[in-house]
Amino acid sequence: MDDVVIVGGGIIGVATAYFLSKEGRKVKVIERDPTYKKASFPLSLGGFRRQFFQKENILLGKFAREFINQIPELLKTEKNPKPTASIVPNGYLLMFGPEHAEEQYRALENHKACDAGTKNIKGTELNKVFSYINPEGIETATYTDNKTEGWIDPFMFHGALKSKAMELGAKFIKGDVKSLSEIKAKTIVSAAGCWTKELLDDIPVVPQKHTVFRIKCPKHIPEMPLTGDLTTGVYWRPEGKEYLAGSPISTFDSKDLEPVWNDFEELVWPALAKRVPIFEELKLTGGWAGFYDCNKLDNNAVVGKHPKYENVYMATGFTGRGLMQAPGIGRALTELITTGSYNTIDLNVFDVDRIFKENARPEPYVL
Repeated sequence: MDDVVIVGGGIIGVATAYFLSKEGRKVKVIERDPTYKKASFPLSLGGFRRQFFQKENILLGKFAREFINQIPELLKTEKNPKPTASIVPNGYLLMFGPEHAEEQYRALENHKACDAGTKNIKGTELNKVFSYINPEGIETATYTDNKTEGWIDPFMFHGALKSKAMELGAKFIKGDVKSLSEIKAKTIVSAAGCWTKELLDDIPVVPQKHTVFRIKCPKHIPEMPLTGDLTTGVYWRPEGKEYLAGSPISTFDSKDLEPVWNDFEELVWPALAKRVPIFEELKLTGGWAGFYDCNKLDNNAVVGKHPKYENVYMATGFTGRGLMQAPGIGRALTELITTGSYNTIDLNVFDVDRIFKENARPEPYVL
């Protein structure tokens, strides 16, 4: 019988394998597609932030930055003595209209309680900090400028975690698990992401398709933060000499990852041009689509021991936040499995029981 088997070798799976291996557990990770072509993490924008509504998400975001900053030391191996994730600490800028302002002011109380370092300004003051922004329709905005938020290279981060986990003894094998009953282990961790329902059909986590566009603009602002306009749902950031911009529209039950190209002309470009006038002159140069592992109950993670099984733990439903929350989730699951409780960030609010009781805890800050 195996000690620990993790089903799913994406970013959550490898982070959990790393932390469990550090504690001396014998870990086996089963992944059906080691190329990760449809995995969520490589198709994301690689963002890490602490600007959320709920305290647990804020704290997970803070730990992500702490962990990412220590990658060169924590994840160095004999084969990879200088690991990196190519951090771009440009920060985040989130803008809210009048309809979301009160909710945002409540969120700022949580930001303060968690010492998130977030700055808040009125929409009318946006131009003083971000001269290229058109503040029309913006009531309030939050941002960071202290290098605590930004983005990383998802593949490099995943690779560094996997390499270190392997050096610590974790085994990664290719396999397609059809049922958890196939696995004989003391502890099973389901980190199947978008495909959670294939293994646990009582968990409402499903693939949610999002499209990202690559665009070129005559004027480039490399210091621009990852910006989310919550009045339209469009978000963007610099990428090399170009920009990436996400569509506000997502779809369920999609059978492929073909980008929804019409979204660019109909939704994304008009929203970009209105908010950042230099974006009136754009050229679409490419795009892709990826899946979020969406928790349809409340857009929040489902983490912890499954009450219907003696030895099954799970981590899923991150709804676009898996990459940035992976370090905190891997550490938290390891604490729960090895000690029976959370010792750092208390994630009991994300437990599986709330799903069955339909006790929703919505996280509104979804980009």
